[in-house]
Amino acid sequence: MSTKQLVPLKIGSTVELDGARYLIRHFIDLATVLAEAVDGQLVRLEVGKLLAAMREPDAAVDPEALESSRFENLSVDAWAEAQRRASMLAPLVSMDRPSKVLVQQVGTELGVDVVTVYRWLKRWKASGQVSALAPRTPSGGRGKSRLKPEAEAVLSQSIQELFLTQQKIRPSRLMQDVRMRCRRMNLAPPNESTLRRRISALSERQVVATRVGRKAAKDRFDARPGRFEGADWPNAVWQIDHTPLDVVIVDDVYRRHIGRPWLTVAIDVYSRCVTGFYLSLDKPSEVSVGMCLVHAMLNKEGWLAKMGIPAPWPTYGRPDTVHADNGKEFHGEMLERAAGAYGFRLEWRMVATPHWGGHIERLIGTANAEIQTVPGTTFANVAARGKYKPHEEAIMTFAECERYLAEYICGVYHQVVHSGLSRPPLKQLEAGILGDGTTPARGLPAPMADPKRLRLDFMPVIKRTVQAYGIALDGVRYYDPVLDPWVGRRDPKTAKPRSFLIRRDPRDISVIWFLDPDTDQYYPVPYRNLSHPHMTLWELREVRAQLKREGQAEVDEEMIFATYERLNKLKQDAQTSTVSARMAMQKRRERGRRKMLEDAQDGIVCRKPAQSIPLDDEWGEEEELSPYGIKLAP
Repeated sequence: MSTKQLVPLKIGSTVELDGARYLIRHFIDLATVLAEAVDGQLVRLEVGKLLAAMREPDAAVDPEALESSRFENLSVDAWAEAQRRASMLAPLVSMDRPSKVLVQQVGTELGVDVVTVYRWLKRWKASGQVSALAPRTPSGGRGKSRLKPEAEAVLSQSIQELFLTQQKIRPSRLMQDVRMRCRRMNLAPPNESTLRRRISALSERQVVATRVGRKAAKDRFDARPGRFEGADWPNAVWQIDHTPLDVVIVDDVYRRHIGRPWLTVAIDVYSRCVTGFYLSLDKPSEVSVGMCLVHAMLNKEGWLAKMGIPAPWPTYGRPDTVHADNGKEFHGEMLERAAGAYGFRLEWRMVATPHWGGHIERLIGTANAEIQTVPGTTFANVAARGKYKPHEEAIMTFAECERYLAEYICGVYHQVVHSGLSRPPLKQLEAGILGDGTTPARGLPAPMADPKRLRLDFMPVIKRTVQAYGIALDGVRYYDPVLDPWVGRRDPKTAKPRSFLIRRDPRDISVIWFLDPDTDQYYPVPYRNLSHPHMTLWELREVRAQLKREGQAEVDEEMIFATYERLNKLKQDAQTSTVSARMAMQKRRERGRRKMLEDAQDGIVCRKPAQSIPLDDEWGEEEELSPYGIKLAP
């Protein structure tokens, strides 16, 4: 897929479709634009087709490979510098021709000349990746700090001891202290501009908190109850969180209860639209956070078509900020790097500030209130449940529960008046994107250029060496000829065996993705033994734990998969009687369905008006159905 940076669809934008060029003149609605052809003729164009055309793959690229986003191998310092540059350049990169005055201002803040700013902008626009702004490997002394480590220490100490205090010392006065300290140590003092650059790199909140006070910083930077600061347009701020749904679901085969599913959901604070969700039978993890964000950022036309849902779900695009609580699954290093690579910030809720997460908490409450109308609900608490037995009343499978949520979000929640907006969330979204006379139009957001790479970028990263047999990971071996050039390679600096970056989807470990350092592309590497069955990482851990209990901690790959088959046979035999066995078998069945839905979303489908697909052809006409096509009573 091309790495070009895709642009938003706005009035005045030039687009191409089926070999013809058009100028967007007007938005009819979120799904249709009025455009002018070269000959002056006005035509209606479907937004879905325009988005699909913008994402057409490059024919010269290996279809099996995925180009790297190039942030994985950057050091912590290089990545921090790339993000700093991106934060300063962000207002300019969206402009066709930024004025020289603006460029000079940004150059002054970054401590570089105008030519360098233009060069960085060109590099960023060409690649569309924040990693393009990382410092290049310098040749000779160029690009290296001219300050000795001792002088750097003096700068840092002076800033901490004198500038970050309530005395509010000015930089010019602070420079005098730096010169005095350097003179005592027989060091050449740094230039005052160097000191000012160090100060400008400090967190604004930190500066206010230390020089004015914590209360002042809280008043200035924290959100107020009833309003989330900065959520002034669609995709400005999302909130994300998890919850176990208040319903017990059943397996596909025996229709017997297997427990409650977990929901990870994201909401756009400006419009209150649900931007995406991820339903899982496993507890929340970094993967569920990443997959929820991927679902939210991608166009959902293909996903809805595969689900058989006729209602629209027009939210997509990159957020500016994603706000989450302090759960460990929101703090993974690769999650933070992926967020930075795609140009949005991750912010975490401060302790004892519940109003920061008010919007997502209310959404979760609304979703669970709807779910509590379904047979098998656990209700909000034990007192409300009374003598009701949800495990005996449960009727909904995982797939039916997922569709129920999607139908409710698209067909009900987005369409009814929201009390906090006094209008439906979908109308608020339209106002923010298309304008409504009082709100200026921002246009449709740019689509994600490569959905498959986006999905891969939010997967965990592991480092392993390449041996003659391939790559070994948790006792399982993987091989593909693409690994051959890297067998036995050593790091030229340390002479130790060289480790390579690998990504793995914990939901299906039958394939790993190997990052080739020469081509900067990821290549799929399957099991060395292709006859092995698909397996999740959690199933692999269960197998290894079982082998350890049997006193076989040191086992080979064949023993792992033989034990896996043996455990599955036991589960199949036990699933008529035990909840955990039915849950385990249901997870296996969901693997293929999940892959089918994700593949549908990765390729935008410009669908005709969808017709709802019955969930079960065997249901009788007299059986009661909910408004979303779900059977309510056996």
